Amino acid sequence: MQTWTRSSSSGWAGRKECWCNMLVKKTDVLVIGAGGAGIAAAVEAARGGASVIIVSKEPIGYGDTRISLGVMSTSPDPEIGDTEEQFVEDMIRGGEGLNDPALVRALVSDALEATAMFEGFGHIFGRDDEGRLARLIFPPGGHSASRAISSPGVGISMGHTMRAAAARASIDVLEETICSELLVRDGEVVGAVGLQVASGEPIAVLAKSSVIGAGGAGSLYYPHTDCMPSVVGDSYGLALNAGAELGDMEQVQFLPFGITHPPSMLGAPCGEPAMAGPLGKLMNSRGELVLENIMPMTRAQVARIIMEEIRRGGATERGGLLLDLRPNIEADGGELFVGLMKKMGGPFLDIIRRAYGEKAANLQEPWDVLPTVHYVMGGVKTDEWCRSHVPALYACGQAQGGVMGGNRLGSTSLTEIFVFGKRAGKTAALEAAQRNYADAPVAVEAVRRLEALFGAGGSERPVRLKRALQRLMWEKVGPLRDAASLEQAFREIAGIKEHAKDLRISGMKRYNCEALDAIELSHMLASAESIVVSALARTESRGAHVRSDFPERDDAHPIRNMVVRLKDGNCEVRPVEVHA
Repeated sequence: MQTWTRSSSSGWAGRKECWCNMLVKKTDVLVIGAGGAGIAAAVEAARGGASVIIVSKEPIGYGDTRISLGVMSTSPDPEIGDTEEQFVEDMIRGGEGLNDPALVRALVSDALEATAMFEGFGHIFGRDDEGRLARLIFPPGGHSASRAISSPGVGISMGHTMRAAAARASIDVLEETICSELLVRDGEVVGAVGLQVASGEPIAVLAKSSVIGAGGAGSLYYPHTDCMPSVVGDSYGLALNAGAELGDMEQVQFLPFGITHPPSMLGAPCGEPAMAGPLGKLMNSRGELVLENIMPMTRAQVARIIMEEIRRGGATERGGLLLDLRPNIEADGGELFVGLMKKMGGPFLDIIRRAYGEKAANLQEPWDVLPTVHYVMGGVKTDEWCRSHVPALYACGQAQGGVMGGNRLGSTSLTEIFVFGKRAGKTAALEAAQRNYADAPVAVEAVRRLEALFGAGGSERPVRLKRALQRLMWEKVGPLRDAASLEQAFREIAGIKEHAKDLRISGMKRYNCEALDAIELSHMLASAESIVVSALARTESRGAHVRSDFPERDDAHPIRNMVVRLKDGNCEVRPVEVHA
């Protein structure tokens, strides 16, 4: 049963020195994040009879789910000779062996159930003339068979559908509320403390089970990303500071084709390898061929080749390479290709039209392209039922690591959020029944830290430090890395952490964006450091992680995951051998 109370110093024996005044709420299951994974977890937990609270710094149904293209992998089709085993093999091959096989098998086995769950919420995928799920003609990169389905409503429709699903369920919603930290008692997570941005009031949510589903960290690389500005690494910062382990955080996926200009559209996506068609080519600024036969390649493979050519001096004046699709329309069947592009690639063509003009959108001119951050494959280490190694803490969606390994195949993210969102909600609800609530005083110190942000009289504006960190990540921890750049990034992150101890923040309560920036900065620094130490430790090029000083994959030794945890406030990494 969910209950509101207001706690103050007078109610706590022995704590009369505490000046904090906070709202306290209790629930069986707390879900942090309200995109697809968070809502799937919350709905499933409510169906299991648990009381549920969702905390989201954005409106319900936002996050990266809202801007997705609505393409989702479903179960293999035996009529075309596809099997679950083949799907699993594709994912592990695409992930270059870093995947947790148990998580991959869970995703594949539950893919159809995930599709049914989403359609049960009201979002309908395209059908063929016989009423069956209509699979895309061209499989997304890395798939050996067609498993992807789509819908005309894309992300906005998905967001509305998810919001409606949450409204129909018995779920309490706290929008415009950012979690500053998880509450830990005797090694177990017992809830979270957050800031209600609209009022400036702190809130403590005491929970028997807590699920992190707050997405990835694409905007650590802003503006070189196609992710929502809010997706800055909250999931990873919260988890690390609660004692959880992260795996393979160096594996940051870059879509190979992003917009290079105008500045207002930098980083916007304009396609993945399948968009190149069978005859598309990448050319450098001198008109020399860099790559062809792009369509069957993975995102990571193409992004790597682009960045290597740019480093060799082949970039255009805008900083990218030229993707030329004209050979597709000049060949026999060119009209069919154009028709398919308009039907399947419409959202990308709209972006091209706004950035580069009508001729480029009609495939009559090459596109200037540069990789853009799309997804973080690493994340919280869990078992196949989303349990982290910290009791009462679960993770799902992009917050969770291990599913995608070193590279995410196209169309698998939406599958992931519903498969593991549902699993996380089910597990959290079942196990909440075995636990008791913590008492409100467990939140006192966390609330004190939150209240201390307001009116802080230091010299550093949080937003300035955020922008410095984002520039650093793109320049030193981007698609092509080496020891020198990573070591410099590590040193500069340490410097930003020191500056973050001297913040200057307005004392205004309502909609204090500086306080919001300060909380995000804390999560961003933890996430960035975890990426850098993992990238330094992986002395090979594998998956989306490319080291120019170690350009080859190390197949002479066992494949290892890079596991990160906090020790004395700093990230430390240890290699752990992958087991089948």
